[in-house]
Amino acid sequence: MSEDKLELMRQMVAQLNQAADAYYDGKAEQMTDYEWDALFDRLKKLEEETGVVLEDSPTMKVSSDHTAGQKEAHEFLALSLAKTKKPEEVEKWAEGKPIWISWKLDGLTLVVTYDNGKLSKVVTRGDGHIGTNITHLSTAIHGIPQTISEKGHLVIRGEAVISYEDFNQFVMESGEDYANPRNLASGSLTLKDIEEVKKRQIHWIPFTLVYTEEEIKSWGKRMDYMEKLGFKVVERECIEHPTLANINKEIDKFTKKVTNAINPYPVDGLVVVYDDTEYAAG
Repeated sequence: MSEDKLELMRQMVAQLNQAADAYYDGKAEQMTDYEWDALFDRLKKLEEETGVVLEDSPTMKVSSDHTAGQKEAHEFLALSLAKTKKPEEVEKWAEGKPIWISWKLDGLTLVVTYDNGKLSKVVTRGDGHIGTNITHLSTAIHGIPQTISEKGHLVIRGEAVISYEDFNQFVMESGEDYANPRNLASGSLTLKDIEEVKKRQIHWIPFTLVYTEEEIKSWGKRMDYMEKLGFKVVERECIEHPTLANINKEIDKFTKKVTNAINPYPVDGLVVVYDDTEYAAG
């Protein structure tokens, strides 16, 4: 392996980590999501070519947050998603089985747990294994009810986001400088003053039901179940027959909502899952 390639990898790792730290600390954005992903992909390709992975490479990490507070281990791991930019790969992965497409919301992931109908804790994703307990801020976040009708043990993963409209309003009224809604949401959850957090208009949108005592083996029905409990879950569409044409058709529908500024919340892609949760787990 040439020293030039190794030095290039060191530079790429430093750039990616610096940009990621700024992103998660709510500081000014150093590169766009597209630029970060492109550089990440280049680094990953170099790692595969050389067989070398530097110790601090972002390819070895799960995205984390820098929220201060009591750390807590997750009951169920909250790991990163695999990425692709090619619909053909989605078609191959689907294997003809029904799939769902939903937004990959661009905010801060929170894991919310209920026991016996009452909210028991709210924890940031952190590194996927350990997050920060921010239950004390739950009443300042829209979409996290303190009580629900389900009396068993329930674990839900969702995204804390701020709409473009609320972001622009807050920046205009406060005069504070934030690069985007995601940075404002992330920075807001580090605050100790709950009244200040309320001013940020943070909404929590569930995107997956991690655990329920109810036996629900369909991802779509699990989402319906959360809606019946009163949660406003992420927008999604089912593709019963995931041919390339059908996949492209649904992707185009979602894309137009971004292009035409119809979607109120920031997103950084789409998430694709099997409807059959047992098959997905296997």
